[in-house]
Amino acid sequence: MIVGGTRHPGRLVAAVLLVAALVGGCARSENPAAPPPAAGPAPSPATTAPSPAGSSSAPEPAPSLAGAAVDATASAGQERRNVTLAVAVLDRTTGDITANAEGDTPLRAASVAKLFTVVDILTRRAAGQATVTPADEQRIRRALSLSDDEAMNALYSGFGGPEGIERVSALLGLADTSPPARVGQWGEVETSARDVAELYHFVLTELSPPDRELVLTSLKAAPETAADGFDQGFGLLDPARRGDAVAKQGWLCCLDSSIDLHSAGLPDAAGRYVVVLLSNQPRGYDAARTLLDDAAGAVRDALAS
Repeated sequence: MIVGGTRHPGRLVAAVLLVAALVGGCARSENPAAPPPAAGPAPSPATTAPSPAGSSSAPEPAPSLAGAAVDATASAGQERRNVTLAVAVLDRTTGDITANAEGDTPLRAASVAKLFTVVDILTRRAAGQATVTPADEQRIRRALSLSDDEAMNALYSGFGGPEGIERVSALLGLADTSPPARVGQWGEVETSARDVAELYHFVLTELSPPDRELVLTSLKAAPETAADGFDQGFGLLDPARRGDAVAKQGWLCCLDSSIDLHSAGLPDAAGRYVVVLLSNQPRGYDAARTLLDDAAGAVRDALAS
């Protein structure tokens, strides 16, 4: 059963482009201050924003499968206790977000917070309120692709830290996103599956084409092994079904004797749907990965039906 219903993404746009750096976190909560990382790998080939099915060239969009996709995740992880699986699916053709009962539950963002920070930086640059150097752009690429914590440390401390989280939350009208309670621990930014779907909606519709391409190209270039050695091949980036998926992964251990494991992005090249899977689970990454793989697979099957 779909609880939390369908909602249109917030659209507070150009006139308020006052945003700065957000937050994220991998493996463990990180200290904020860190030297700028060394130059990373060259960016992957240009990636333009996929057009959702049912654009002006199509006579009539197919019925939305977002509700079926959310429902399909209901059985994922049922055999495990003390699991929170928050799911939200954005249908870009209709602009609606459909979420499960946990879709509005604030969870620790882990490295998904890196995407919030990057959106803040790029939006402020577009408004003439921030200077982004080539070195900063390289950090953005590394933060989104390799999920490089050192790159994020530099971006977070250099572009406003928690104030950036608040700016993005206000700009997009996010109800469940807030800065971390502990200073500098950007992995502990709180957000919900619905808010992450709203963030992707903003990236895909409101960022300038060059900035949108920077984000999508970086996400698409995510290697299976992150900068800290963590295996990013789970959820939407499960190697068995990754295909053309573009996603930000997140992982955080071991606050409250649990782990946070997330996968959020575009599951295929068609680009009609954004899928957000956020989870808080008992410790043990193998079982946690299996749960997200199962949930992502169920969503893909539903969207392909």
